[in-house]
Amino acid sequence: MKIKYLILIVFLFSKLDKANSQIVNEGILQISPSTNVYFENEYTNKTTGIHNSNGNLYLNNNFVNNGVTLALSGTTYFKSATNNVVTISGTTNNINLYNLQIDITTVGIKGVSVADNFELNVANSINFISGDLRLLGEAQLIQSHTGVNSNSIVSGKLILDQQGYSSAYQYNYWSSPISNSGSFSLLGGKFDGTDSAINPFNPTQILFNSVSPYNGLPSILDGGNNVITSLTINTQWLYKYSRGSGSYSDWINLDENSLIYPGEGYIMKGTNAITANQNYVFYGEPNNGDYTFPITLGEHSLLGNPYPSALDAIKFITDNITVVDALYFWVDGGSTSHNLTDYLGGYAIRNLTGGTPPSIASPLINGIGNSGTVTAPTQYVAIGQGFFIDAIGSGSITFNNSQRVFKTEVSGDAVFYRSTNDATGDQYLRLGYEDPEGFHRQLLLGFLPESLADTRYNPGYDALIAGNRNDDMFFIIESNYDKRYVIQGVNSFVDDMEFPIGVTISETGSHKIILDETNNFTNIVYLKDNYSGTYHNLSESAFNVNLPIGEYFDRYTIVFQTPTLGVSTPAIENVNVFYDGLNNIVIANIKNIELNNVEIYNVMGQQILMIKDNLNNQDRIEIPFNESDGVYLIVLNTNNSKKSTKILKY
Repeated sequence: MKIKYLILIVFLFSKLDKANSQIVNEGILQISPSTNVYFENEYTNKTTGIHNSNGNLYLNNNFVNNGVTLALSGTTYFKSATNNVVTISGTTNNINLYNLQIDITTVGIKGVSVADNFELNVANSINFISGDLRLLGEAQLIQSHTGVNSNSIVSGKLILDQQGYSSAYQYNYWSSPISNSGSFSLLGGKFDGTDSAINPFNPTQILFNSVSPYNGLPSILDGGNNVITSLTINTQWLYKYSRGSGSYSDWINLDENSLIYPGEGYIMKGTNAITANQNYVFYGEPNNGDYTFPITLGEHSLLGNPYPSALDAIKFITDNITVVDALYFWVDGGSTSHNLTDYLGGYAIRNLTGGTPPSIASPLINGIGNSGTVTAPTQYVAIGQGFFIDAIGSGSITFNNSQRVFKTEVSGDAVFYRSTNDATGDQYLRLGYEDPEGFHRQLLLGFLPESLADTRYNPGYDALIAGNRNDDMFFIIESNYDKRYVIQGVNSFVDDMEFPIGVTISETGSHKIILDETNNFTNIVYLKDNYSGTYHNLSESAFNVNLPIGEYFDRYTIVFQTPTLGVSTPAIENVNVFYDGLNNIVIANIKNIELNNVEIYNVMGQQILMIKDNLNNQDRIEIPFNESDGVYLIVLNTNNSKKSTKILKY
């Protein structure tokens, strides 16, 4: 009876808009499991429509979604013998399917086209029987199942665009969102996208050479702007970097046939076109599922977003926190030569605290850039974007579908570097340093109330500078002068906090320390001179550094009050408590506040532990904690105050 009722509903919707040869859903369309429904004409799910497809829906024509789509099982078939190209579009800018199968049996160019800025969600698998899946503009494909790739390919592939530098001298750091039989090569997977707006399903094969003057060449177009001679890439400038020591000699030269695996990055120079950016087309099997790479402490690898959607950097770092604490994105600063010594650029950096714009290149590629010209990385890594990681431990790096998210470059949420979505309770300071040559380093200090970070080194929240310069500024953490940090993240802001910064000076002239920007932060920021005992208000003006050439590791500290502005705060508020993920409750007591005892309670209010011994004369206390996963309350007691903190044991 249910199936008959369903068929009647579909018939009525079709009949209502028969004059326009459309099928329209304005209510609830429920396709039950094991039910087959066939739509010959264009189908529109209106703004009031709820499309709940758990069975099999066969579409011969376009699918316009302006409402809600749901799918927990079943398959949506784009199956047509009469239409070469059918489209997915709509004002909702997204559609949710469980399985997708493409079977367009017409002759010639054929497939399914997904509208610009559209999110295609397929919970399980895609089966390419006949015809391509074309993502136009900023459209993205997300698959959300767990485990390895479940797609199947008979005939047909994914096609999508991404842009890079046109300059023959500037490197882009790439990854591939597609592969063919498990790997990617430029010859088989990357195509000329110069005319993709008018030929979306028919990209032209790129040409390659390796001869002097070692420049790429732009496409040659006819009067209708169709490519008649494809662009040329010079293979002299194709490299990848896998598990290297940080040495320039560890770069691995590639050619157009070299195999690059999903999640690996590679670098490539442009086509020498007159436009600023060059459009490329990726054409192959969509990357999907889990990809894993082994890594050893101290190794450096060039990786990249492997998916045809944006990648959540915070989720990726969190999933790999024992081996990865930050992502480093190369940004060219306007190089105009192939000479290594003339390269200009720097690394933008992103971790769990936030992001900093590029200031200076790492030793892997020399040169400098200006952080004022490029934005800091957001939480989301664009399609095709490569990035470096420096391993902080040994193990495996894993990409998986849970890290995928729909964020576009047009919206500014995702960034592909060629020329923040932070929690509202977080607070940020961006400190700047300028040397006599105009070099600008930016440091990021983040106060993150929901984090476990303290003022010690915290993987994922603190990030090292990518390459040191003779004139520079950096955070110093735990008095370790050998490690220079560009990002430091801590828990909630307390006004008597202090953050040491180091300064190195190699030439005379104007050196300045500046407060570049604040976000959600209203306190005055002071630079304290520990030698003279003076304070400079950075919130009002820059500080001119007048020091001899040398290294200054203990001279300056960022503070938020002067001796005359101190306020009364219970001393115990300076003590932080968190769970370290390794079966320890950590008490960070950098001011050595005297503690009488520590009480630990479960969510039922039952006391689990009472600790009285070995609590004082140490700035970090680790309490072994092997209770079951869950929320616990930690109570710190002194003679005249107490502090309660909730932790999550996992």
